[in-house]
Amino acid sequence: MKSLQIKLENGVIFNLGGGFTNKQRYNPPKIGATVTFKYYGFTKNKKPKFASFMRVRKEE
Repeated sequence: MKSLQIKLENGVIFNLGGGFTNKQRYNPPKIGATVTFKYYGFTKNKKPKFASFMRVRKEE
C-alpha cells in the first residue's frame, strides 16, 4: 500500500500516506473504515497539511 484515499465529511478527498507501520502497509484498513489522523492546519484547497495516520476507529 502506498497511501489511502480519504474522504472528509465536507467532501474533500485527499491521499493519506504517512504514519503507517510496515505491518499496517501490508494489511491496510478495509474500504469504508473510519480512520483517525493528525494534521497541522489546512491548505488553500482545504486539504489537511502534513496528515499522518494514527489508528482505525472501532465501530460503536
